[in-house]
Amino acid sequence: MLDRAEIGRLIPHSGPMVLLDRVVSHDDTEILCTTLSHRRASNPLRRDGRIPSVCGAEYGAQAAAVHGPLIEGREMRPGHIVLLRDLVWSQPYLSDIEGALEVRAQCILRNSSNLAYRFVLTAEKAEIISGEIGIILS
Repeated sequence: MLDRAEIGRLIPHSGPMVLLDRVVSHDDTEILCTTLSHRRASNPLRRDGRIPSVCGAEYGAQAAAVHGPLIEGREMRPGHIVLLRDLVWSQPYLSDIEGALEVRAQCILRNSSNLAYRFVLTAEKAEIISGEIGIILS
């Protein structure tokens, strides 16, 4: 398991923008993380005190960003999100969720220049947001 500080060393974000608190498990194709960052006042995704659920895509992207170095055993090249698709969310705001979020990301494409992940955020077994992320590596 990795904690927030270790995650921050593996992704291209720092400080409050590190949204994931813990890597619970991972294998060659999937990663499971947890977080309470949606409850923090310092969360940079807040607008007017709330975090729209569509911002859950960034949580999925960070899970994907952590997954790469864990399975490769080395630092990954930075990437840029170039595609979000099939986004579905069940409520308007992540910040309204009391408990921890589980962030699961599954790699569906990996080659030398592109990544694609399917992600889902859940809280107490209820799906909050899901979708796919396409990433081009720099």
